[in-house]
Amino acid sequence: MNPSRLLLVILMVLTALGEISTQLLIPALGRIEQGLGAVHGASLAALSGFVAAFGIGQLLMGPLSDRVGRRPVLIGGLTLYLAATAWMLVADDMTGFIIGRVAQGLGACAALVLARAIVRDVWKAQAAPALALTVIGMLSAIALAPMMGGLLTQWGGWHAPVLASLTIGSVALLAVLAFYRESNPSLDPKAGHPATLARDYFDLLRQRSSRALALTLAGTYGAMFAVVAGSSAVYIGLLGLNSAQYGMVFGATISGLIAGALFTQRKIMQLGPQRIVGIGISLVATGATLAVLVHATLGLSVLGISLPQVLVTLGGGMLIPASVAGVVMPNAHRAGLAAGLMGFSQMLGATCSGLLLGALQDGTAWPMIGLQGVFALSAFSLFNLMTRKARSAAVSTAG
Repeated sequence: MNPSRLLLVILMVLTALGEISTQLLIPALGRIEQGLGAVHGASLAALSGFVAAFGIGQLLMGPLSDRVGRRPVLIGGLTLYLAATAWMLVADDMTGFIIGRVAQGLGACAALVLARAIVRDVWKAQAAPALALTVIGMLSAIALAPMMGGLLTQWGGWHAPVLASLTIGSVALLAVLAFYRESNPSLDPKAGHPATLARDYFDLLRQRSSRALALTLAGTYGAMFAVVAGSSAVYIGLLGLNSAQYGMVFGATISGLIAGALFTQRKIMQLGPQRIVGIGISLVATGATLAVLVHATLGLSVLGISLPQVLVTLGGGMLIPASVAGVVMPNAHRAGLAAGLMGFSQMLGATCSGLLLGALQDGTAWPMIGLQGVFALSAFSLFNLMTRKARSAAVSTAG
């Protein structure tokens, strides 16, 4: 299969599908709780359930696609996504809605992990810039979907953003059926077997660089997700913005993600993934620290919350595609497995962050801001510790 612009656009949509499914709903969380008769904060369980299923599913979908092919796994995942989203539309209580969200996460995870594996299949040694471009699709969704979700919620209630997710998923499935042909000609009949799956992941994690990049990605996404999941309650509940205003402010705040990803797309072949990750995690840690300091000294305000996030999102936009490329690129023979590991790491950070945020809710912005700081500084410390050990080992070997 020759690389084409159409295929790249399809892969960008697939990479973004999980984030679209979440970000469209963020401005509607309060409406969902009211409409389904749930207690305040219950909708956070729907967010956490989605990201947990989204992460765990990638550990299975990636290796399965190494075994049976990308196309059947991708089509099956998108079909499950559509069925689950339709279930959410007709749910009449929060339990049913959460069940639909978990199933939706399992379906959406196939889109992300398979998109990354397909990029490695098709673009081969030049896959790193293409991976960064597909991540721009995901990051654009994080920046733009809250705006759309806020407007849709104002117009049609909480059902409107769910219906938008169903429409986008349908278009993605039709595009895959019409334009994507199998890109993995070297199927591995042993991939995905329970007896070998744990061994394969353990073998991948034996690589120090893979461990460092996976943990850094998990911590960074945990830091970002604390604000993604908590910002609706802060901006709308504490600062008094409506759904549409919140979507606009939040979307503008995290637009740095796109700028960071564009930097990575242009510079990754020159600087290499690890160096870009180092720059990115430094920006994330700096922004998160500033958020804590500003809130502690000046109190709660729209600008005080939003401006430090520009550094966080700029660094995150650089780090996410670079860390994925740093693990997927050296593992062409098991691209699905490698993509699954990084997708799981990303969602593990988000799941832990979401669960902690729900448990620590106290009616203030401190749980959101404090959790972001903890996750960001932990990721910064782990990355520098592990890469310093790698450099020391390399110097010792050379000596």
